[in-house]
Amino acid sequence: MSWHLTDSRLARNVLFFGLPLVLGLAAHAVFNLVDTLLVGQLGGMDGARAISVTGLCDPITTFQTILFNGPIAGAGVLLARRAGAHDEEGLRRIALRAAGFVIALSVGMAIPGLIWAEEIAIAMGAQRGWQVELCEEYLRIMLGGGITAGMFLYLTTVERSLGRTGIFLTFFMLSNILNAVFGVFLIYGDGAYPSFIPTFMERMGQGMGIPRMGVIGSAWSTVGARAVAGILCLGYGLYRGHLRGKVRWLIPQGKSVVELMRIGMWNNGQVAARGIAGGIMIRTIQEAGGGNPNVVGGVFVGLKVELMLILMAFGWGAAAQTLVATSLGGGKLKRAAQEERMTVLFSVLLGLALTIPLFVFVEEVAALFNPEPQLVQWSKIYMQIMAVGFVAMPVNVVISQVMIARDNLKTPVITDSIVLLGIMSPAMIIAALAGAGVKVIIIINVVVNVGLSIIYVVIRLRRGHHHDATGHHQKQERGDPDSDPQQSVRA
Repeated sequence: MSWHLTDSRLARNVLFFGLPLVLGLAAHAVFNLVDTLLVGQLGGMDGARAISVTGLCDPITTFQTILFNGPIAGAGVLLARRAGAHDEEGLRRIALRAAGFVIALSVGMAIPGLIWAEEIAIAMGAQRGWQVELCEEYLRIMLGGGITAGMFLYLTTVERSLGRTGIFLTFFMLSNILNAVFGVFLIYGDGAYPSFIPTFMERMGQGMGIPRMGVIGSAWSTVGARAVAGILCLGYGLYRGHLRGKVRWLIPQGKSVVELMRIGMWNNGQVAARGIAGGIMIRTIQEAGGGNPNVVGGVFVGLKVELMLILMAFGWGAAAQTLVATSLGGGKLKRAAQEERMTVLFSVLLGLALTIPLFVFVEEVAALFNPEPQLVQWSKIYMQIMAVGFVAMPVNVVISQVMIARDNLKTPVITDSIVLLGIMSPAMIIAALAGAGVKVIIIINVVVNVGLSIIYVVIRLRRGHHHDATGHHQKQERGDPDSDPQQSVRA
């Protein structure tokens, strides 16, 4: 695969297709940052404790999202291929069957979260007392209300797969605004409000008599915002017609469901490897930091910022995946290859543009969440050590997401499992057991993640055009599910 860019018009198309997706997923990250910012302003140790609760619970709620992400990504690929082949009925059938699957998956995942929230919190390192109690309640709300996360992600993915990136961005921004408004009232309630909150909102919140819920209020605001935005997105899909169809199409059955599960299983394997590795890192940092809320909370602020950059990289990955799947659906192999390398380049440039000011103004950024000096110092340490990783990370994200569009499903999960679970996680555990400090854990993280990006580039260069051609040929032989043979998408 050549990395030379020659088509400026296509580059502009890729850029303006990708930017709304990047901004939409950045809004999704800001969603979490706003929660952390608001609970961090509860004041003193209350703020640091609240941040530590969200940090301990994040790997679990992220893992729930990971389980949604696989089949949703699979549905997105299938829908993009249908769009590329102009198969309207097949598109609606897949959209409804995938919706039924996401609903069933949501119910299945809510049950363990409702029953074993306390055990999950303890397993993540929450200490007995206030930390376990808050983590338990927080997890029950977030995991029990997971259907709002699953359906919101799915419904916005449908719009993205159809090329409506502006709609995708609009609903992500809407959910952000709702989360911020709900969060202010539910977190602070009838208590004291930070100085940056408008006076009229403070009076309104205190006048409504809503109790001061603290970090638990942030969980309810998250679930509520996604529910409202998701219902509105569903209404838009019904209005445009691509979510209309026969009621029986909601039953998750047929070849389309098998196919999205096949794609989803491997995609989930990759993202699960990353999620588990992230959970192990947080657990080792908790041990290495001795449970100090300021140390752990400071690192968690850095992780929140990193999550925003990761989701923006996944925005480029989603753009590349949609563009490549659509081009392959129309039999445009050369165009698909060009779109892939353009998104890699744009993702790296954006990562660099964001990391430089973050590196320079890291203390000011950290202080926004909580001004506690020790917490700010550990946020600074984390983000400055990880700066190189922030720039390199988009490379492995974009290339791995395009592999899914090309039906090369095994390589990402195998690569990530070997590097992150086979190398990074054991190294962190050994370091923590040996008494290494938090800095050592962070250094291991950045070195391994930069290495992972290099490995993905090497794999992609070695496969090159031969991989493009063979992947296309394999899809032609298999065809797309649930369609008339004469109308199959030849990807």
